[in-house]
Amino acid sequence: MDQCSDDKLITKKLKEGDVIAFDAIFNKYHKKVYYFAYSYLKSKEEAEDVVQEVFFNLWKCRHQINEYYVFSKYLFKITYNETCKKFRKQASDKRQLDMVLQSVTNEDTSTNLEIEYNNLLETANLLIAKLPTRQKEILLLSINEHLENEQIANKLHISQKSVSNYLTRAKSSLRKSLADGRLLTILYFWLFLK
Repeated sequence: MDQCSDDKLITKKLKEGDVIAFDAIFNKYHKKVYYFAYSYLKSKEEAEDVVQEVFFNLWKCRHQINEYYVFSKYLFKITYNETCKKFRKQASDKRQLDMVLQSVTNEDTSTNLEIEYNNLLETANLLIAKLPTRQKEILLLSINEHLENEQIANKLHISQKSVSNYLTRAKSSLRKSLADGRLLTILYFWLFLK
């Protein structure tokens, strides 16, 4: 089952109140949401609060989820909004807050978020396509098929160390290419490429 079909099935079950589907989504994304929030907020407690809020809101609003909408986009919006909310509360320096929020506030509509997400997805796909063949192959197995290093190594008949090296180089290359410092770019990296 591919990722898109898998997410649609889990989303459908989540809408019906299936706790196992919620657990599956939580297990798949909670660390990525946490590490993204921590990288911005620099506080373990604040990052844990973001994770709780994201998944609380996901459960609370599960009936509003469109199962035909790409689930990762929906989670992307919730995480973006919760991190911005926490960041606004945490920031004590008005000048720093104004500079950061000026760029964030300009992008705070659903339409702009979706456009930004689609642009990032297109950019990431183009960058992935330019990676050396083996790096690209291993990265796609990791992202699209959610395979662990050991599984990839077995599938490709190479060592786990080689898989780890290829993934490190591929992610480093993508991180450098996406590193323009914008909140959405960093969020995209943490949710989908980390």
